[in-house]
Amino acid sequence: MAETDKKKALLFKTRSSKKRIVLACLAIVLIGGGGVFGYKTFTTPQKAQAAFQMEAVKRGDISETVLASGTVQASKRTSLSFSDAEEAKDAVSAIQVKIGDQVKTGQVLATMDDSVAKIQVTNAKANLLSAQAKLEDAQKRKSAAEISTLQANVNQAKAELDMAKESIDVQKAANEEAKAKASLANAEKTFASQKALFEAGAISKTEYDSAQTSLDQAQRDHNTAVLSASQTKGQSQSKVEQAQAAYQTAIEALNEAHEGPDSATVLTAKAAVEQAKTQLQQAQKALKAVTLIAPMDGVIVQLNGNVGEIPASDFIIMDNSNSGDLEVLAEISQSDIGKVKEGLNVFFTTSSYTDQKFSGKVKLVYPEAKTNSGVTTYDVLLSVTNKEGMLKIGMNMNVTIEIGTHQNVLLVSAQALQTRNGEDGVYLTHSEANRPYRFQPVKIGYFASDKVEIMEGLKEGDRVVILTNTATSGSSQNSGRMGGMPGMGGLGGGGFPGGGGAVQIRGR
Repeated sequence: MAETDKKKALLFKTRSSKKRIVLACLAIVLIGGGGVFGYKTFTTPQKAQAAFQMEAVKRGDISETVLASGTVQASKRTSLSFSDAEEAKDAVSAIQVKIGDQVKTGQVLATMDDSVAKIQVTNAKANLLSAQAKLEDAQKRKSAAEISTLQANVNQAKAELDMAKESIDVQKAANEEAKAKASLANAEKTFASQKALFEAGAISKTEYDSAQTSLDQAQRDHNTAVLSASQTKGQSQSKVEQAQAAYQTAIEALNEAHEGPDSATVLTAKAAVEQAKTQLQQAQKALKAVTLIAPMDGVIVQLNGNVGEIPASDFIIMDNSNSGDLEVLAEISQSDIGKVKEGLNVFFTTSSYTDQKFSGKVKLVYPEAKTNSGVTTYDVLLSVTNKEGMLKIGMNMNVTIEIGTHQNVLLVSAQALQTRNGEDGVYLTHSEANRPYRFQPVKIGYFASDKVEIMEGLKEGDRVVILTNTATSGSSQNSGRMGGMPGMGGLGGGGFPGGGGAVQIRGR
């Protein structure tokens, strides 16, 4: 049960006890002034002491948990098939394992007829030989006319390269840069002179500002000229490099012609050879694929086929369910999922081994919710250590996720926690003689099955009222939060067991 459900169970008690209490209150009201006397007569101090006890608020440690259930599953699972040999469409020739067998990485599991795969390898080899022969045929010398054309291409590329190197644009840009530089120097000189005159009071501010403006413009013109020259140089260099590359390509083509083969033909022939090599490698891979090999240590869980049959997909399925590292998939309620984080410690029990406790951690909290019959839950993946291989796939597990532990905090028994008008609280001793007990609101923290953390409202040593089994006799539940003390808005009268007198119950 989730922690919220526990709290609700403690909050809402069976109504049978309350009904009896209400009847008792009505009887007291009817009796009136003789109520106290009747109570003392029919309820001895010993019985009251059994019904209500006092407990001091103490410090201690408390752990909050989330409870759930889940199912054991393997942490690794793989499906093996003869997919790489699918074109062969051959039958299985041998199966080396059976369901339940434990296997090691690299172990041969099954093989299929390799006759078709061998034929494919033979054909691929033949294609490769043919491609290599065509490549040899393409490697023949060019004719005299073809060589002359290639020589002409070299000459043209050389002329274009020379023109690119002699570009006048670079010189023009350099001249513009020099001109701008001279103008800038002149403007700087003029400005220096005008500045001196202005500081001496010989010229006006307007004349000074004009000189400043001329200097700024000269600086901008110089910057523009420098940038233009740089760009022109870059463009010219790029043209030279392109022309140089074209010239080099033409020379290489001419050299290849002198050597014999046409470059394009040779390249095509070489590509055909490479393609034939690839096809041969694929055929060899298909030949190798007719043997299934275990990719990991594990156990065979499914065999989907027999010797002599064409293998279907997922021919062999294996997992690591025989390892010490398994998983549990649990469902956590919507009210508790916010507490569950990756890395939290988890403990497991199962009815298969009542005296064993297994440990693990939260591995993954799935973000997508599931809703079934109006109940929203979230899947949580948990690791579990498989002690001595005891756990089996599909086993139902009781899950306890440790949310956290608060140490040295104020604690009260869960039976002491009450609720009045929707507010959590406890009953404390009171200084008033006619009302020795009062309701004290509290703020609670962690909530365990037998104790509650008190964050606000109490201090160490405070004495709180606890309802015992006698106080709720006739009910199947004997502890938890109620709407106040039995049958009234508070406890009053001449005392209370442990408080110096008998219990007096007063109606509202």
